[in-house]
Amino acid sequence: MNNYIIEIINKKKIIYKKNISLLSTLKKNNIYIASQCKSGYCGTCRIKILKGNIIYLIKQPMAALFKINEILPCCCKPISNIIIKI
Repeated sequence: MNNYIIEIINKKKIIYKKNISLLSTLKKNNIYIASQCKSGYCGTCRIKILKGNIIYLIKQPMAALFKINEILPCCCKPISNIIIKI
């Protein structure tokens, strides 16, 4: 398992170590964003990814993503170092 760096614009950098959602990793590092369903359905947790790659832990999120660089951290994980904007 690789460790990846998650850089949050204007905040800090954290290390992704486990096979858990990006949202869970952020919360474990005291970075809180709004969330509700935690399954890719509601879109409340929508954030922007500026660099890097993620994969979704479910087949396809149901929430609409309106821009190419939007992701749902509740149901994805990084597969490279990433830079995000919250």
